[in-house]
Amino acid sequence: MMRFWLVTLTALLLFAPSVAEARKVALIIGNGDYANTSRLVNPANDIRIIAASAKQAGFDDVTVAADLAVNDFQKAMRDFRAKADGAEVAMVYYAGHGIEAQGKNWLIPTDAQLKSDLDLPYEAINLDRMMEAVSGAQIRMVVLDSCRNNPFGRSWRSGTRAVVNGLAGVEADDVLVIFAAAPGQTAADGTSGNSPFATSLAKRLPQPDTPVQLLGGLIRDDVLAATGGAQRPFVSASITGTPVYLVPRAAPPAAPAASGDRAAVEDLLWKGAVAENSVRAFSAYLAEFPAGKFAGEASDNIGRLLKKPARPTAAFAGAAKRPPPVPAAPAARKFIVSNVRVECVKLTGRLGLGLPDQLFLRFNTGQRFPEGKSEIYSIKKGESWVVPQSFEFDQPVSFQLREFDDIGGSDNIGTIDIGDAPGTFTKTLDGDASDYRVTYTVTVS
Repeated sequence: MMRFWLVTLTALLLFAPSVAEARKVALIIGNGDYANTSRLVNPANDIRIIAASAKQAGFDDVTVAADLAVNDFQKAMRDFRAKADGAEVAMVYYAGHGIEAQGKNWLIPTDAQLKSDLDLPYEAINLDRMMEAVSGAQIRMVVLDSCRNNPFGRSWRSGTRAVVNGLAGVEADDVLVIFAAAPGQTAADGTSGNSPFATSLAKRLPQPDTPVQLLGGLIRDDVLAATGGAQRPFVSASITGTPVYLVPRAAPPAAPAASGDRAAVEDLLWKGAVAENSVRAFSAYLAEFPAGKFAGEASDNIGRLLKKPARPTAAFAGAAKRPPPVPAAPAARKFIVSNVRVECVKLTGRLGLGLPDQLFLRFNTGQRFPEGKSEIYSIKKGESWVVPQSFEFDQPVSFQLREFDDIGGSDNIGTIDIGDAPGTFTKTLDGDASDYRVTYTVTVS
């Protein structure tokens, strides 16, 4: 049986552009024919519709790879890294088994045996390698339809650092990462031969007039609707606020009124700006819709964020001459995380000397507490850290409990997705050979 195959799809012209000419490149990977664990039916189907949609979206070079053993997986990413270097857009889509272990995310090749979590660096692919594969492009996208049950964890030794379900959230600068499900959740395969996540991605990817920055939100809404709210895709984005369109924008209509699709894009871009609540986001909205229905409010928000009176400038003069804007929609909900208490049940045991762990919290929004390393909380077994601060956000977030390691970096002990329901919760985190019990309160207003 052929275990590795690559098919390069031609562009709309008879002759595809050379690698040097390619402006948008994609690597589509589907692993389903596993030798040592449960097989997956959907990836073979999913990569077909994703590859077709990528071609329709104007990707110049689309490489499809199926059922990759570890060596083939590494080669595919190494080859793609060369293609992505200097590209305008680089996207990697992966469907197959994926797990969180040792505080990291791992994608599973088809020949993996993984008799122990210690085998992961040798038999699995660290998600960081996939991030590196797109690092040379201007716009970088990593899409993971791999948040399934851990098929190996039950056979691992007691005390393993692997979780049973899903993948952990990541923080990556200048990369759009879309997970099929929120941290700790699993993704549905669906009943139509394609997963709900892949179905939505294939639909949204070639959609005209859709900024890449809104892609994750559109997919999230589709999958929530398709699964009755059971599966909630998760987006980690740290990319430019200037809208980027995979499909060239449609020509503006002759009539002065905006089309229905254009109005929907405006609403989505405005919601994104409100959620981010930054000068960059509101400026990006005004760049797209200088006379939009929220232009006046966007200008006011920029002035507020800059701590200056919101007076019209030359750039926004057109907006200032408009009639008063339509009253804004009700303010977005606020999610407050408070009463965070971290109890140490078992220490990492740094250097084998039983030294205290040095802890801090890091949210997927980029915020961290404490901010300085000198303020890191030092904790021993049996002690508790009561975090003396509340954290407010405009959307559900996740946060990691991290500890500094002995070589200047930090390790993820575990990730908590706060969800969108109020209440007080307790979660146990057991990454990096530690055990911590974390209690926190979520207030929604």
